[in-house]
Amino acid sequence: MVVGTTGWYGEMERVRKLVEQSGIGFVFGANFSIGVNLFFEIVRSATIASSVHGYEARILERHHVHKKDAPSGTAVAMRNIVRDAGGGEAQIASEREGEVVGYHELVLESPSDTITLAHNAKSRRGFAEGAVRAAEWLPGHKGFYDFKDVWRDLR
Repeated sequence: MVVGTTGWYGEMERVRKLVEQSGIGFVFGANFSIGVNLFFEIVRSATIASSVHGYEARILERHHVHKKDAPSGTAVAMRNIVRDAGGGEAQIASEREGEVVGYHELVLESPSDTITLAHNAKSRRGFAEGAVRAAEWLPGHKGFYDFKDVWRDLR
């Protein structure tokens, strides 16, 4: 099973137990884009390096006007990465505009300068390709997996 929704995380331990009891393979993720997951690694590295020098982080996410959740699951995942990497609790600004597929930006601010890192999805194709590749990876894998832990293994 491949799950790309994020509203169920409060039930994660219950779902993990059900997956383990059933003997199936299960991959979930806030975002199945390989590019976004690479971006997450860059966010982690930049946060670790900058936080020891007094930089503060903030996040901007922009999506199409039809998107129901705000902030997006991807922005929340970024906030968690920043926090876990020692960057504190980054504020998230959410914007809904036109038909924007997905734009995420990390801003690292100090009194001396600003560093801006961004990922801009050009289409939904990258999300679909990642989810399909995760589904192709699953046969022979039993258990509960986060896409962030398996995306490097996809070929």
